[in-house]
Amino acid sequence: MGGDSDFLTQVTQSYRAAGWSPAAKGMLCALFGCYALEKASSLLSQYVLNNWHSIEPWNSRQELVLITGGSSGIGRRIAEDLSERGVKVVIVDIQEPQWNPPSNIYFYEADVTSSERVKAAAEAIREQHGHPTVLVNNAGVFFNGTILEEPESMIQKSFKVNILAHFLTVKEFLPKMVQQNHGHIITMASMASFITVGEMVDYACTKASALAFHEGLSQEIRHWHRADKVRTSIVHPLWVHTPLIRNLIDAGGSFDQPIMDTGVVSGAVVKQIIAKKSGSVILPASVSFATLIRSFPSWLQEWLRSKFSAKVKRVRDEFWSRKPSL
Repeated sequence: MGGDSDFLTQVTQSYRAAGWSPAAKGMLCALFGCYALEKASSLLSQYVLNNWHSIEPWNSRQELVLITGGSSGIGRRIAEDLSERGVKVVIVDIQEPQWNPPSNIYFYEADVTSSERVKAAAEAIREQHGHPTVLVNNAGVFFNGTILEEPESMIQKSFKVNILAHFLTVKEFLPKMVQQNHGHIITMASMASFITVGEMVDYACTKASALAFHEGLSQEIRHWHRADKVRTSIVHPLWVHTPLIRNLIDAGGSFDQPIMDTGVVSGAVVKQIIAKKSGSVILPASVSFATLIRSFPSWLQEWLRSKFSAKVKRVRDEFWSRKPSL
C-alpha cells in the first residue's frame, strides 16, 4: 500500500505543478487511467483465481506444510522461514538435512519419484502429524549438457524428479484437501517455463510441464472436485544461488545474469502461503515480460533465445577452459 500511496502523491504533485497546460494534464490523466486499469485488472485476477472467496486469516496452529526437497537449497530456506513463524513443517527428501532443524521441522526420507515410497512416507506423516494442508512441490534437479551429450539416465531423472513427482504427491495429499475444502498446492517452476535455451532442454521441458500441470490442476480442483477453497500457486524464479547452478556460479564474472539468494524466493513463497492466495509469482518481477515471449514475432523470440543460449555456451566454454585437464 505504501508504494501505491507514494505513486498517487507523485501524480497529484505533478498535476498541480503542470499548471493549466491541457497537454500536460491530459498526459497525467492518461497515466493515472493506466494505473487504475492495472490495479483493477490485478484485483479482478485475485478474485477469479480465488473463486470469488474472501481470504480467511492464516492460523499456524491449523496448518501442516509439507516440502519436497527441503533438505537443502530453496526448500531448506522455506522450511526455516516457516518454522520461525511457528508453522509445523515436514520435509520429504532423499537425503537427510546437513543441518540441525528446529523442533517443529520433521524429516522423512523418501524418493519422490517412487509411488511406493511416497505412499509409505505419506502414511507415516498422517499417522504422526495429521494431513498436510500445504504441499510445496519443490524437489528438483538440473543437469548441464546438450541433448546429444547428456546421458539418457540424467534426462529421465530430470523428468521423474521435476514433474512426475508432482503427480505422485498430489495424488497422495490432494484428496483430503478436497474433502476438507481447505489446502494449498504450490508448484516450484522456473522462468525456463517460458523460454528454452541450449544445454538445458530437458530442464526447460520439465518446467514447461510444471506450468501445464499447475494450470490443469487448478481447473480440476475448481470444476471436477468443486473444492473452491483449495488454493494453487506457481513460482517462476530466474537464477537462484543453489548447488543446481554451481558451475554457472563458478564461472564468475562471465555469467552476468542476476542471481537471487534463496531468501528472496523463500520470502515470496512464504508470503503466498500465509496470504492463502492462489496466483503466479515471477522472480524477479523485472523479468515478467518473458512470460509474453510466445506472443512475440518469431524473429524476436529467436533473437532472445539465441542471446541467452550464446551466454550459456560462453560461460560453459570459459569454465572448461580453466578446468585443469586430468
